[in-house]
Amino acid sequence: MLVTYVAPNGSWHYTYARALARAGSLQRFVCGFSRFSPRAPLPELGDKLLRVDLLQNCYLASLKLRMPAFVCEELAFLSKARLDARAEKDARQSDLFLFYSGAGRQTVEALKSTPTRGIVEAVNSHVLVQKDILQEEYDRLGLPLRGFHQREVSRRIREYEMADGIICPSSFARQSYIDRGVPADRVRVIPFGIQVSSRLETTERPRDVFRVLYVGQINIRKGLRYLFDAFEKLKHPNKELWIVGPTSEPTGIADLTPPAQTRFLGVLKGEDLARAYRSCHVFVLPTLEEGLALVLGEALSHGLPVIATVNSGGEDLFEDGSTGFLVPVRSPEKISEKLQLLVDSPGLLAEMSNRAGVRDKRDRSWENTCRRLVETLHDFTVMPKL
Repeated sequence: MLVTYVAPNGSWHYTYARALARAGSLQRFVCGFSRFSPRAPLPELGDKLLRVDLLQNCYLASLKLRMPAFVCEELAFLSKARLDARAEKDARQSDLFLFYSGAGRQTVEALKSTPTRGIVEAVNSHVLVQKDILQEEYDRLGLPLRGFHQREVSRRIREYEMADGIICPSSFARQSYIDRGVPADRVRVIPFGIQVSSRLETTERPRDVFRVLYVGQINIRKGLRYLFDAFEKLKHPNKELWIVGPTSEPTGIADLTPPAQTRFLGVLKGEDLARAYRSCHVFVLPTLEEGLALVLGEALSHGLPVIATVNSGGEDLFEDGSTGFLVPVRSPEKISEKLQLLVDSPGLLAEMSNRAGVRDKRDRSWENTCRRLVETLHDFTVMPKL
């Protein structure tokens, strides 16, 4: 099995590319991750790496310069289209063309008359499901919906129609494609791995205060207003809410006054971020839509019980009631109920924290995720081509 893989950035895509190379299955990795990043080198791939990052660098520059949203969105669209165009030659020599959603329409269409199968790597739910969820939220706030580049939406829908299969990181995401007409046997779940520390450190968690942690973007999609409401309802004489992450307009909380005990810590990385995890008691992710939030795995790896919405992908990372709780979206009452339960039951909090910290590393490791990726892609090669 030979695979041409296309992705616009690094993150887990580098992990997948390395895994395919180790398995002897990588034909080419067409990547938009900036060559100027200190994390860019990928020497183990040798000449199998084709870096196509000019437009991606322009897109990143537009974000840093805070250029108008339509400019940033157009550059992101063009960057993925450029990756797509550069991939076709190698994809024709491969058994599989694996591409990040939005970066493969031209090539997957060109491959329909060939034996090569096209597989979408979709990290979120179906684009129209995303749009419906966010449209409802924007309507609730009386704001015009933004953030959906129309040609990008059309491009992704065409990819879903033309591809021989879709891989996604959670059951929530998978169901969104099935609900939109994709055959169930063509949509496979490969949850992201968790980088679990070799030893669990909890000594920084104070006993005289109850700290709730959120890590992620501060924007409408993340549903922070519902966490604010839930935290206000929480009964504890000394509680704190720590918010870690960058702000992205519209925030969804501009009309609110954050609870008095809220601390905005900005962007934290490395040891500073790890210290924030170790200093809190529970992690809450009130997101409205996400394929599978990597921060959930980070929180669990630091021994934090998690409270996450059913639209977070959390059901594929933890069992409800064991190391965390799943709650409906837009439900501050349910979030508050679970927070209060952990406050009132310190024994339960300790048990959930311990279970999170000693979870089965092999089952949730990136090594196991990569093994499942290779196996799943091989399965697609023996399925009839659409």
